[in-house]
Amino acid sequence: MPKRINVSDYRKAARKRLPHIVYDFLEGGALDEQTLASNTADLAGSPLQQRIMRDVSGIDLSTSVLGHRLRTPVLIAPMGLLSLFHPQADVHLARAAQAAGTVFVHSAWSGTPLKDVVAAAPGSVWCQAALWADPRLVDQHLERAADAGVDVLVIAGDVSVSSKRERDLHNGFTMRARPSVRGVFNAVRKPRWVSNFLFGPKITFGDQSTEGRPMTIQEMGEFMEADNDRVTWDDVRSIRERWPGKLVVKGIMSPADAQLAIDAGVDGIYISNHGGRQFDAQPSTFSALPAIAETVGDQADILVDSGIRRGSDIVKMRALGATACLIGRPAVYGAVQSGQRGAAAILDILTEELATALAFTGATSLADVGPGTLALNGTLTTAARAGSPRLMGSRR
Repeated sequence: MPKRINVSDYRKAARKRLPHIVYDFLEGGALDEQTLASNTADLAGSPLQQRIMRDVSGIDLSTSVLGHRLRTPVLIAPMGLLSLFHPQADVHLARAAQAAGTVFVHSAWSGTPLKDVVAAAPGSVWCQAALWADPRLVDQHLERAADAGVDVLVIAGDVSVSSKRERDLHNGFTMRARPSVRGVFNAVRKPRWVSNFLFGPKITFGDQSTEGRPMTIQEMGEFMEADNDRVTWDDVRSIRERWPGKLVVKGIMSPADAQLAIDAGVDGIYISNHGGRQFDAQPSTFSALPAIAETVGDQADILVDSGIRRGSDIVKMRALGATACLIGRPAVYGAVQSGQRGAAAILDILTEELATALAFTGATSLADVGPGTLALNGTLTTAARAGSPRLMGSRR
């Protein structure tokens, strides 16, 4: 078996292990998948500036994010339905994050209840909350998070309407549709996955219940279709008044929304286009980052995800003002192989590549990374080149 030494190797291995329709669900994006492609392409097309003759014998990757001191600036993003890829995937990813000295963000659409994930990796789990139309459901989720001892709440702001993911539609792989005959045939050729699916934990939505039991996938689909989205920034302000811990809004892709989030009293701005899975006609997170960082300044921590496949990508995001980065699909690639061990391997790979990239740029810590770390090629905005407060240097 070839040795897996990078994220791409794990991606190829995951493709071999998963049924085609499940792999497409993991990899696919909305519509023509242009945003999905630009997330990685924009990062890959922005080089770093090599510096030589620097003492880089001691590299420090630690950073502070929303009151948590982390050994690495690589967190694991919230992802729903992880049980499709590996039984107890949420627990495995949380434990991998804990071992790496970082954080796992539990999804509002997780198949494993929040309390179980927190118990498996105490101190290393944040909670994502969805703003359902029924405020009682929101309050219940906030209570679950507080009871579990979670101190960082991430509001999902980028799922206001359902997306059109054409890979899933072609495969008949949606919450309401039945898989195609071809998809079913392909699935039975993956015995390990079929065994987990048939004999492992039933795939449900752990913290969302109906009639006293967790919702099934179909029931969640019906619930989401009936749930009229009327969420506004007033809802964020209301949660700010009730939530005692740190508050983050996910899905920020414009300076205007970043300012509204700051005005609402959030502690963290989470730049995300949902990995290209929701809205296809928008830019990459990397290209959106500079203008948002300029607006935010030192008023909040900045988190960013989507497209990160190399440790050098994290340096690039940091250079444009990010406090820390989150990964989604890469963590799943690892979990598909060997649960916690595979996810831990992905975090180790990215962290090692990050340390190497820092050394080549002449930096010994994340605080040394700034606009000058990038070899300017048009990526940075005029304001960023001139030196906004955020981009002139890190305070962390």
